[in-house]
Amino acid sequence: MFAERLLPLIKRHKKPLVLGLIPLFLLLYFLLPKRDNATITATASKNDVTKIVSVTGDVAADLTVDLKFQSGEALSWVGVKEGDYIVKGQAIASLDKNKLQASFRQAEQDFIAAKAESEKYYDGHKNSTESFDEKIERTALDAAQNKAYDSMKKVEYDLAHSTLYSPIYGIITGSDAPVAGVNVTATTTFAVTDPSSLSFKMEVDEADIGNIKEGQEMKVIFDSFPDKEVTLKINSIDFVSHKTSSGGNAFYVKASLSDPSKYRVGMSGNADIIVSSKKNILSVPSSSVFEDEYVFVKRGNYFEKTKVRVGLQ
Repeated sequence: MFAERLLPLIKRHKKPLVLGLIPLFLLLYFLLPKRDNATITATASKNDVTKIVSVTGDVAADLTVDLKFQSGEALSWVGVKEGDYIVKGQAIASLDKNKLQASFRQAEQDFIAAKAESEKYYDGHKNSTESFDEKIERTALDAAQNKAYDSMKKVEYDLAHSTLYSPIYGIITGSDAPVAGVNVTATTTFAVTDPSSLSFKMEVDEADIGNIKEGQEMKVIFDSFPDKEVTLKINSIDFVSHKTSSGGNAFYVKASLSDPSKYRVGMSGNADIIVSSKKNILSVPSSSVFEDEYVFVKRGNYFEKTKVRVGLQ
C-alpha cells in the first residue's frame, strides 16, 4: 500500500529528489574511509644488531665495617662526624677509662682473693685424705678462682679496646653517638665505608643469568645524571641465588665504577647489559616479520614468502 502511494510521488518529484540526494552522496564520499590497496614495503639494510638484558640497580659499597665497643660506658671523646674522611688506624671514639680502670683493679683484687682461698685449702690438705665434703669445698674454691680470673680478663680486654680505631681507609657513613658524654652500649655503631669499593649492583632474573658473563659491557643511565650514559663492565656474578620480593629466583651482579668519587651509596640507575652483538647484519624492521618468522620479498611484480632468522642466532 505504501509503495503504491510512494511511486506516483517519486515520479512527480523525481528531479528535486535527485538534486537533494547529490549533497548527501558527496558528504558520504568524503567522510567514509576509502580502501587503500597500496602495499607498504620496507627496504632491507645492513645494521649493527645488539642483544641486551635490561635491569635496574643501585650503587653499593663492597667494603663497610661497623665498629662497636665491647662494653657499655660513657663516651669521653668522639673525634669524627658523619662525612669525615679517615685513614686506616685512626682513632674514632673513646670510652671513659677511669671507670674501666677502677673496674679492672676491683676485678684483679677479687681474683687475688679467690686465688689465696684456693691456695690456703691446698696447703692445709697436702697429706690428708680428702672427704666428700672437703671435695665439694675444693671444687667451689676452684670455681670461684676461675670465675674471678675470667671477670678480670674481660675487664682487661674492655679496657684495651676502650678506644675504637678504624681498620680501613674510608668515610664515616654512620654514627649512633655523635657527641661525647652520652652512655653507649655494645650495639652502638660507628660505620666506615671505603669509597673506592663502590660498585653498581643489579638483580638479574634466573631466566637471563645464563646470558650474563664477567667482562660484558653495559650501558647505564643513573637517575642522578639522566643526560649521561656510562659504560661499565661486569666484574662479579653471585654463585648462589636469592629469593626476590615476588618469590622468584635472582642473582646479584656487580659492575665496577671507573670513577667511584662521582657516586654515592644508594644512587639508582637503569642498565642495558650487552649480551651479544654483530656488525653489518642484513636486517628488516620487526614490523615486517610475521609470527612464523618469515617475510615477503618483492620479486618484480610479485612477492615471495621467505624464511628469516629473528634476533642474533
